[in-house]
Amino acid sequence: MEQKQDKLIVCPCCGSDACYESEFTTKDGNLKTWLCMTCGFTTNTTMTEDSDALKQTLELTAELIKDLRQDHQGLAWFPTAITMPEKGMIFPEPQTWGKRETDTETGETKETEYQDWGWTVVKAVDIPEEEQSKYPDPRNPGTFYKKRMDMKGKKRFLKLEFMDAAEELGMFEKWETSTKKYGPQIGSGGEYNDPNPSSSTK
Repeated sequence: MEQKQDKLIVCPCCGSDACYESEFTTKDGNLKTWLCMTCGFTTNTTMTEDSDALKQTLELTAELIKDLRQDHQGLAWFPTAITMPEKGMIFPEPQTWGKRETDTETGETKETEYQDWGWTVVKAVDIPEEEQSKYPDPRNPGTFYKKRMDMKGKKRFLKLEFMDAAEELGMFEKWETSTKKYGPQIGSGGEYNDPNPSSSTK
């Protein structure tokens, strides 16, 4: 896959002007991908209605991501899910937020909760050598993972704070060799919910 060009456009999902449009040359022809750095929604030119690519995405993707689907100009957009084995993961997740409001007349402060979805960042951490035997790689018998995802150390961000989540993960440090090279990932097979290091470096 060879990248041809890259530019910013207005995101049809949130209206931000920080949506990356990238064009690639593949063995099957030209491919365009889009990833908004504000809302984190992504799509590509294969995500047309009734396409095999869209059908496969809907079969493999977590329910939340499917529920958040938006359709614009004939393409299906979904929140992205990004895994960088050396760094960690970013994925959408239901979240509960606290809100503090002050009554302008009485001056009383009231705290309330509301539920929405947002971005979760989970970082990859080293597995001590003496504990690596607890994390076998099922795809490569006899080998063990050296990193795992720290599910206890989650950090959460609002749904329009995808860029902040990406910066927290350190995504931009490997932007050229990861997301921009291979394109953003649409949906997930659910691996990001697994506390085991299924995507970690061996």
